[in-house]
Amino acid sequence: MKKILLIEICNYKDYPIGGYLSFAKQMLNAFGNQLALVGLVTDDETPIGIWTKKVINGVEYDFFGVRRAKKNSKKKIIPERLIVYFLVRKYRSRILSYDCKNIFVQTPEVLLALNIGDKKNICCRIPGLENPLVISRYSYSKYFSGIFEKNYFKALSKVERILATGDDKAIINYIKRVGNTFNCKKIKKFPTRINTDIFKPRNNEKMKIELGLDVSKNYIVTSGRLSQFKGWEFMLECFIDFKKVKPNSKFLFLGDGEDNKIILNYIKQAGISGDVQIMGRLNHDELGKHLNAADLYIMGSYVEGWSTALVEAISCAKPVICTNFSSSEELIDHGYNGFVIKDRKKDEFITAMLDGLNLPVENLIKKSVEMEMYSTSLLKNDILKYWNLV
Repeated sequence: MKKILLIEICNYKDYPIGGYLSFAKQMLNAFGNQLALVGLVTDDETPIGIWTKKVINGVEYDFFGVRRAKKNSKKKIIPERLIVYFLVRKYRSRILSYDCKNIFVQTPEVLLALNIGDKKNICCRIPGLENPLVISRYSYSKYFSGIFEKNYFKALSKVERILATGDDKAIINYIKRVGNTFNCKKIKKFPTRINTDIFKPRNNEKMKIELGLDVSKNYIVTSGRLSQFKGWEFMLECFIDFKKVKPNSKFLFLGDGEDNKIILNYIKQAGISGDVQIMGRLNHDELGKHLNAADLYIMGSYVEGWSTALVEAISCAKPVICTNFSSSEELIDHGYNGFVIKDRKKDEFITAMLDGLNLPVENLIKKSVEMEMYSTSLLKNDILKYWNLV
């Protein structure tokens, strides 16, 4: 068995929440203990700084923990990316002492810290094709965006395969930014994946009853990280006006994140505490049920890669109203299974929400079937189609 060294600084279970963790867990399901893991530790037993064994979901893995962390969604004084960079750099030689030439990474800070030449067979997944320092929560990061991208592209030139998680337009723009830094033929479009055994259409009313929701109300939902770049304020503004037309409506945030308290304060000041609820972290089974109990799914993101949350909602046969970000126009047929609002115009978004409630169910079911191409059951074969292990 050809081993793969997967380096993602998470606990591979539930922290830190987000798309990187979700894909790392999908890798575990796809490859099992063919993977050796480098991550962080959130328990008191697993040692740090050495290769050891760790059981995750009943499977034993070779595991290297770079630090012990407490589960916390608060914004840190020092950017997490910078912390990860120095941790991986600190333990670089010990991590690479593992007898494995195949390395899979997702984040630029890990790739930069490894500083590996052609001795390793590296596959790098890029979940979002924007410069992360430009869209960072830390305002000063943008001043370092140019030098960061220059060094990142240099590191990518040594990678065997790049899996780009974005739509065609985003990939074309990315290739323009790369320029002559490296051969762009190594870049392959690679959308995120979902478990279609969980994210599938189920009876809306039955799901509402099972979850204790009022079957007479319209439930508007969004899912994912509670962060400013997800556009939560825009969505709340739209919901407030939407509710004036559809007063029997509730809005549910399916997720958690660093803006949790800020959103709660906004809801309180807007006087809509009885109409909006933050559900917190949900496992996939709970998330699938809440999506199926929803009458409408909305997203107000400023940027996305290939949105896993969007695929999950469409796979549950939900009408979707969203802003224009990477993957939205490839996943949504405007007027068929949802609407993409290009200029973040509130009036257009609200009108689309009202129209979305009346989209034909057969359209939504047909789009749900199309999402089978993004099933996690195909993940291993799809990766190995582009990346030859050594």
